[in-house]
Amino acid sequence: MDLHSKLKNLKEKAFFSSLIIERGIEKESLRVSQEGFVSQSNHPLSLGSSYTNPSITTDFAEALVEIVTPIFHSVEELHDNLFALHVFIANGLENNEMLWPYSIPPRILDESKINIATYSKSNMGQLKHIYRKGLAVRYGKTMQCVSGIHYNFSLSEESLSKLIGTSNQKDITNAYLGLIRNFKRIFWFVLSEYGNSAQVDKTFVTGRENDLDVLNDSDLFKENATSLRMSEIGYQSSAQKNLNIKYNDLDEFLDELRLAIITPYPEFEELGLKDKQGNFQQISNGILQIENELYDCIRPKRAGSSGERPYELLKSQGIKYVEVRGIDLCPNEITGISKNQMRVLDLILLYCFIEDSPMMSNEEKLLITANDNEVIKNGRNPDAEIFYKNSQTSISSARTDIVDCLISIASNMEDGNYLKAARGIKKKKNTFDKNMSFHDAGTLKAKQNLNYLKSLNSENNDTYQDEAKKSIMRFNEIQKESIQDMDDFMNSYNSKL
Repeated sequence: MDLHSKLKNLKEKAFFSSLIIERGIEKESLRVSQEGFVSQSNHPLSLGSSYTNPSITTDFAEALVEIVTPIFHSVEELHDNLFALHVFIANGLENNEMLWPYSIPPRILDESKINIATYSKSNMGQLKHIYRKGLAVRYGKTMQCVSGIHYNFSLSEESLSKLIGTSNQKDITNAYLGLIRNFKRIFWFVLSEYGNSAQVDKTFVTGRENDLDVLNDSDLFKENATSLRMSEIGYQSSAQKNLNIKYNDLDEFLDELRLAIITPYPEFEELGLKDKQGNFQQISNGILQIENELYDCIRPKRAGSSGERPYELLKSQGIKYVEVRGIDLCPNEITGISKNQMRVLDLILLYCFIEDSPMMSNEEKLLITANDNEVIKNGRNPDAEIFYKNSQTSISSARTDIVDCLISIASNMEDGNYLKAARGIKKKKNTFDKNMSFHDAGTLKAKQNLNYLKSLNSENNDTYQDEAKKSIMRFNEIQKESIQDMDDFMNSYNSKL
């Protein structure tokens, strides 16, 4: 059945008229000084505890702020919440610090001064810190300061039931796996739409081989790149390249994930689980320390309580939603993503759900990787080609085909803004200013954003302040709890696989 017939069939089932999409966002941004350098101060107490505040936490570094929204059924409400959190943060930052607007970090003169995020004295708090220490010794601190948007997406149980004709969890899991395979098949399109990192400060690649061109005294670039963040100099791991994850079957995926954690990887084994002082610096010496280290553009997910491993949750309960990870921050949006960009993501993910999704072969997996690599480095070149629908074709032609499919889906949506968003998809072209460095351009934009945000009053300010205060109270309670010997705790944690 072709897409047109499938859409007609879904419309007759009232799929679109009753469609409920559940979406949330995790957005990372570096805290920087007025001069644009990564902050060396701890996460501000005015924003609450990074360990217990559900809305504002940290990622790799103390300076890497992570905003976490609740799940919303409305794009407008999601964006409003994300924006309101930015207003609250701008007014809560100390010393006129700002949020860096790009995915690629600013100039980093000495990466040893980047402070790894700390949490609590509790065992789970220490585990979170050790995981980040592991990332630092494996990949270096600079690479870990790359920022982005994670888009969490699912359909309501009723909508999913209308789409796949069943409420059985195994069928739901397989439907999400089909979505994931299709998303990987068209991730090249996502890169072309959401890539915003074709230029980097030279310090970003200090001591690392690269094939970038010189733009000016301080910057490197690739003229037709989409997302250097997703390239080998960005948020990638050469150790993971041999993982044979194709998302054809959940148990197969989990077995591969488990093996990647428990099987020692020589380079990481040589680093040692503990440092010279006898303190843990890795959770495991496998290709992955834990499940979250899997660097992929999309991951199957199910939320659980603190301490429950993603492996256990997926194994026992199946997939609940997907986390889209390959989205660069949009520097022209204070929130890092616009409402229309959210709508286009919804359409892309619906397309991935609706289209047939055959099992992925080893050969197709290699073609997908080749497509991604071509678009990462050369996606703005109109003459560049990828493998699409069983033949070599220009990126321009393939993009047009995907956009037409998204317009077809949007035409059936009750919210007319989706059709406007789909019709508004345009080919992008990179622009570079040789006379202004990447660092200076980012600093200027960060200042403009800060001044604008501080001029606003957030209606949710009291709510976020209360949440921050409660998170500190909860943190103080956790600090008083008994702590298990870390060796015993680590053994227990690793035995859950």
